[in-house]
Order: sequence, then C-alpha cells, then structure tokens
Amino acid sequence: MPVVEKDVSVDQLAAQEMVQKSGQMGVPVIVAGTQVVVGFDRPALERIAQRYAAGERPKMGLAVRDSAQGVEVGTVRPGGLGERAGVQSGDILETLNGQPVRSVADLERIAASLPAGTSVWLNVRRDGQSTRLQS
Repeated sequence: MPVVEKDVSVDQLAAQEMVQKSGQMGVPVIVAGTQVVVGFDRPALERIAQRYAAGERPKMGLAVRDSAQGVEVGTVRPGGLGERAGVQSGDILETLNGQPVRSVADLERIAASLPAGTSVWLNVRRDGQSTRLQS
C-alpha cells in the first residue's frame, strides 16, 4: 500500500478529511486502507504494519448474507476479486478454491486463509445453474 503523507497544517481539505474519519482534532491520525488509528496506539500500528509487511490478504469485495439457499451475494464492490471473477448480485456462492461455502463464516474463514496474490475460483449458482468463475 503506498504511503501518502499529508500536512494538515497547510492542507485544509486533508485536515477536514482526518476529522471526518476520526472525529479527532489536534492528534495524529493514520489511515491505512479502511482502518483509522488515532494518536499513538502502538498495538494497532504494529498490527497494521505486520499485515502490510506480510502482504495484504485478497479482498473478495462482496457484500453477502446467509439465506435459505446458501450464501447470497448482495453487492459486488468495484476492484475486488469478486468483480474480476464475474460474480453478480443474486449469485449463490457454492465453493471458494474448491472448499464448500455453506455460510458467511465459511467464506470469511476460507478467504482469510488465502495468501496475498492468490487467484481465486468460485462456483456460483446463477439462474438455477452452477457456473465456475475465476479471477
């Protein structure tokens, strides 16, 4: 992840952005992806540093929910592995890299175990048919 340093003492828009993200004024604010660290929270900073040093896990980019049919896709976010693979809203996830996906918890567990840079393949049920997708 590229690091962008903003001097909030001279960049009013950057200052406003940090206040909006953290609700804080006059303290250091670090934003790493979607994570906001206020002040010198060393444990939080170390967790972020370890995550990025090891290579960030792939992001599926899917808003999903457990349903009677299985794990149903609600929204596909731009730029995620799901979009690159061709996942569509309404798809029912069946497998991720060959492992069965029966619940959102299964999906999260499997996705968290994937190393950075991993290609993914999914089987989805769409319009009553099983389809294999790959990013």
